[in-house]
Amino acid sequence: MVAAQATISAKQAAVLVAQAQAGDQEAFATLYEQYRPLVYRFLRRRLDGGDETVEDLTEDVFVKLYEKLDRYVERGLPFTAWLYRISHNQLVDYVRTLPRHTAQPLDLVADVPEHQTGSEYRSVLDRETLEPAMARLTAEQRQAVELRFLKGMSVAETAAQMGRSEEADKKLQARALANLRRSLTETARQSAPVRMVRAA
Repeated sequence: MVAAQATISAKQAAVLVAQAQAGDQEAFATLYEQYRPLVYRFLRRRLDGGDETVEDLTEDVFVKLYEKLDRYVERGLPFTAWLYRISHNQLVDYVRTLPRHTAQPLDLVADVPEHQTGSEYRSVLDRETLEPAMARLTAEQRQAVELRFLKGMSVAETAAQMGRSEEADKKLQARALANLRRSLTETARQSAPVRMVRAA
């Protein structure tokens, strides 16, 4: 399995998604070919299992993607962020089916020195307020989050990309996630009445 990076741009991905949503099977096939290696690598790093299991889960992710594609709405975030969230949810569902004694704890932010940041980041991805919250981070914090979590890089890869030591990068990620959590909490509290009005 070659875990190559996707070779299409965000704009090309958006066009393909729109075409696939309109029923273009070739467009969906292209998305599959481009992003399958990324999903496989994402799952491989987080699952202590055989290659066959990872392959099966990867296929399951794209089945879910196909089923949910009509619900996808572009909000300024890369398509990969949504795809990684589906991948994560599929991984969680799989781990929950394992016997308790073989299940391994999931940590999507491995090596970040906050034991709860994984669950907190998962809640971040589920919130429509992610984009404005990201905008309130410093440029370095925003880059760290995008590389580590939206692009699925490892700590070492993120540190190398940013020209920092791994320890410095871990601390930067921890501060970024703490700031995201704080921003999301504040935004949710302030915008709740507005959302109720819009819903009405």
